Amino acid sequence: MNLTQNSHQELKGFTILVVEDNELNQLVAKGLLEYNGAHVAIANHGKEALEILSKETIDCVLMDIQMPVMDGLEATKIIRTNAQWADLLIIAVTANADHHYKDLCRSVGMNDFLTKPINPELLVNTLLKWLVPEQDSKARVDDSNR
Repeated sequence: MNLTQNSHQELKGFTILVVEDNELNQLVAKGLLEYNGAHVAIANHGKEALEILSKETIDCVLMDIQMPVMDGLEATKIIRTNAQWADLLIIAVTANADHHYKDLCRSVGMNDFLTKPINPELLVNTLLKWLVPEQDSKARVDDSNR
């Protein structure tokens, strides 16, 4: 099963919160992310996501848009009002692929946008576009100090 071109550990060291109300989508996302080395937390809706964020260190949130209790747009608005989470990476994950939804997601502070069904390679590449592996960030600091 070759989901990416590298060693399948590209996301090692990162904790990703999947906020999704559909159990099958949760399992698929968790499997893909763990296969690529990430630690995964699951929330069934935005309110649960806020509770997890208050207790755990999260590197990225994959946020579904349409969920019961609290949708992804509302949860993102709340996240962005908290200085502690101001720079938290939030990527929208939705079946709605039109420009209106992309604009709506960006307007509330989401960093990027993925459509369902999730393309495994695109998911990993999008995460790697935003997340800097620890050894890479150390190498960059070391290089800049020379």
